[in-house]
Amino acid sequence: MGNTLTRLCYASQTVKEENAIRQDLMDILTEAVNFNQRHQVYGVLYYGGGKFFQCLEGDSEIVNPLFYEKITKDPRHTGVELLDLTEISDVKFGQWHMKYAPYDKAMLGFFNDRGISEFDPFILQEQGLEDFISYLLKV
Repeated sequence: MGNTLTRLCYASQTVKEENAIRQDLMDILTEAVNFNQRHQVYGVLYYGGGKFFQCLEGDSEIVNPLFYEKITKDPRHTGVELLDLTEISDVKFGQWHMKYAPYDKAMLGFFNDRGISEFDPFILQEQGLEDFISYLLKV
């Protein structure tokens, strides 16, 4: 990677009912791993309660177009909101081309500690986002 390393995080909502999302998740993860392996992109995907959180790390010339030209136009979700776009010195998710962090009850504790009763990545700002990323590295 000869260009600027970037971390991009976003939140979105599924367009499907909760009981019909499993295949979309499998497809998203398969596509992400295949693309990311070829382009040295790393990251994590978390899904819960109809909402997605994804963090991507890699060359800005790969990550930015991936987000703006593909992810924002993906019909499997809506309400895509950019939470963070930061230049980084190294990747945190370097072990995973796309880690999937499964829904767990401890996640609710993370949000309860912030006064929110359910998983809601749209509220993540600054320190909360850093704390959430640190949490996802551990699960």
